[in-house]
Amino acid sequence: MTKSRVRISGLVRMMRWAREQLAAGIPPDQAASFRARVRQTLVQVEAICHEHRIQPQDLPKPSYDAYRFLQEIDLEALPLRETPLVAPRAKTVRITNIVAAQQTMNALCVEWLEDAAQRNALVAGKPVDIEQLSTLFQEHVAEIETLAERQGGAPGDLPTPSRRAYQWLKLLSDPETLLLHLKTLRKVLSEFRKPTCRTRIPKERRDLPVDVEFAYSSHLYRARTLEERRQVTLHQGFMGAPSRVLRALVCEVLCNVKGQELATLKAYSESDTFLEVVMALEMTTDVGSASPRGRYYDLDEVFERVNAAYFSGKLPRPQLTWNQVLTRRKFGHYDALRDTVMVSITLDTADVPAYVVDFIMYHELLHKQLGVNVVNGRRYAHTSDFREAEQRFARYAEAQDFLKSLAKV
Repeated sequence: MTKSRVRISGLVRMMRWAREQLAAGIPPDQAASFRARVRQTLVQVEAICHEHRIQPQDLPKPSYDAYRFLQEIDLEALPLRETPLVAPRAKTVRITNIVAAQQTMNALCVEWLEDAAQRNALVAGKPVDIEQLSTLFQEHVAEIETLAERQGGAPGDLPTPSRRAYQWLKLLSDPETLLLHLKTLRKVLSEFRKPTCRTRIPKERRDLPVDVEFAYSSHLYRARTLEERRQVTLHQGFMGAPSRVLRALVCEVLCNVKGQELATLKAYSESDTFLEVVMALEMTTDVGSASPRGRYYDLDEVFERVNAAYFSGKLPRPQLTWNQVLTRRKFGHYDALRDTVMVSITLDTADVPAYVVDFIMYHELLHKQLGVNVVNGRRYAHTSDFREAEQRFARYAEAQDFLKSLAKV
């Protein structure tokens, strides 16, 4: 078996569990079982690696990062708490039909675009009426939140498929985001109707009608043929993508040749624009209850330090949280709608210098301070003024070099 194909199921999930336990403090009577579980996991990982004649560092990066996190825990100096946390939330919330609601709203978005007047206004950049569509998204979100609350939990406690469907609905419940989604959907549908790669499409699929939906999923795209139709699901991260990327996406779906188009899609999936959407989706759940205290860094302390040094201590404190995904390129995100700064847990380790975490906080706080410029309907966050302000960070070059090296690991 080649190194790239070795997968250890549950390792990243184990890391997240350990991190949550450490952040909350471990009850003394559970410390022994915590140590045993971490040690057992490490032994199992090393045994699997030995079996396949590889080292832990040869694992896929998320797995290796999780292994390193567990390995670095000082099991003899665990953070203990003497009193239990109050009002523990339900571990899992069960709500039916959330994925079905997502599918319904996808279909309604396509139906909205079938109105020629609305579609033409969208193309021309003129005002469009999305109030009714936006209200339907908001009603679905409100109902899910109410049902979750009745079970003593929140949408973040839903099983993954339902949680991601909720996150998709929540993201598009914002009218401005919904408008960007509709613009992207229009471009995608137009490309599917007249693909530039038509001659390369297998003949048996060349004239099949295509049904398109977007979702927050683990795949860049999925496609299947069912009842003489091509059914396609695209990752929501492609919202707002340039036309060349959307053309590559359509051709890859229709031709499935895994050539230059796929390379273009993978490169875009690692871009800041794509990862901004993923971060925004993640931030739709549980931000308000998330702790700013990490294993090595406390975001409250980081904020106070950066605010005093670069904003004269006058910038209002946003919500601060660590995300729950190990990232390679996108290390922070500011959500203006929720006034929240999210920092990647990739940086919450002993071998990441404090000035690097400070720089990410500074970068995201600049987004809060400077806002977003809108030119011809397009949003620009990293303007020339932003870049000039960003370089005022005292250790700007060092921080950039460290993050670039981290992205290459």
